[in-house]
Amino acid sequence: MIQILSGTISSGSVILVEIAIIIVFGLLLGQLAEYLNIPDVTGYLVAGLILGPVANLFGLEILNESNFNSYNLLSNIALGFIAFQVGNELWIGKLKKTGIKIIIITLFQAILTVIFVVALLLIFNQPLPLALTLGAISAATAPAPIMMIVKKYKTKGELTNSILPVVGLGGAVAVMILTIFLPISVSLLNSEGSLEISKIISSPLNEIGDSILIGVILGIITGFSLQIISKDFEREQKNLDLVIVTIFLSTGLSIYFNASPILTAMVAGTVTTNMINKKVYRLEENTINKFIPPLMILFFTVAGAEISFDVIYDAGIIALIYIIGRFLGKFSGSFFGCKITKSSKVVEKYLWISLLPQSGVAIGLASAAYISLVNVAPDTALIIKNVTLGSVLLFELFGPYLVRKNLIQTGEVRARRLLKKKD
Repeated sequence: MIQILSGTISSGSVILVEIAIIIVFGLLLGQLAEYLNIPDVTGYLVAGLILGPVANLFGLEILNESNFNSYNLLSNIALGFIAFQVGNELWIGKLKKTGIKIIIITLFQAILTVIFVVALLLIFNQPLPLALTLGAISAATAPAPIMMIVKKYKTKGELTNSILPVVGLGGAVAVMILTIFLPISVSLLNSEGSLEISKIISSPLNEIGDSILIGVILGIITGFSLQIISKDFEREQKNLDLVIVTIFLSTGLSIYFNASPILTAMVAGTVTTNMINKKVYRLEENTINKFIPPLMILFFTVAGAEISFDVIYDAGIIALIYIIGRFLGKFSGSFFGCKITKSSKVVEKYLWISLLPQSGVAIGLASAAYISLVNVAPDTALIIKNVTLGSVLLFELFGPYLVRKNLIQTGEVRARRLLKKKD
């Protein structure tokens, strides 16, 4: 909060006032972004940039940086909601409709993106922990801007039918890759020159095992509870209560047992989703969507406020390598995945560009990596967070425009719909 206020009221009051300012300003910039046909997440990040580093350049301390650590709890809760929703995408009913073809394309584009980013960073003499973590984050895709375009222009066709499930599953794959790579990175940074292979192998396995166990238990309890909730006018509220409790427990227990908060919540979401019928699934999904907007605005705006121009400047070559690696990985992975599955020429030609945007999941993964690494290697943690946030801004500004252009070129956005939107 502005320094004048910070000297006259308690730190708790300052934090509450800061949260209000963050949400209001994030909401305004998010609305402006949507008006300009840019994803709202970009607006939240820009709002954070203005409140944080840009304001600091002019000598204004609108947000007190010493309070950022106080937002870690809210960040963990936001990550839990993001991961839980990623788990919702792994509904078996939905996967059956997409088929094995989509799963193969998703795996190819994600894995090859990771390989390209990691390999290029290592070629340019970047440390292995940094390369592994950024490689895992690079696999993430952004369903939100794609869904915005599809709904806005009511697109229909084979490219649309391929984009939506691939970007939806891409987030889940990225979470699983980071869950493997992040403990390895932490072990490497803690090794201080003496590598313990057994520890490097056992650390991610233990973390994954604990995360799955906690997530499955919580998911079963939540799924069963959602099934027996009485069908009255308060059902939506009761669903929300259960989901919130599940996310709080999955986050808290995973931190307590040194498991992965993001994988635990994703597993809980997956198990819960597959234990309920389609009607309850839709109700659960809609209920979450009504509750989380203020939390997401706060999370992404704070992320923007934590961007450091100095770190981005110093890590410019790393950011450039990351962006080039993602381009090469998404293109080659999509191309080979489409070739193997014998997808149409239209999907083969245009799908990869639709996989470039990154937003919520990537920022969530970067925040999870930052929380895990900041006490071990703060410089590495800062580079990972700032490179990810900088690339998200880039991909979110240009990615949706390219996706829209591709859908127009394939004829999946009809001319009359474009004219109607212009009117």
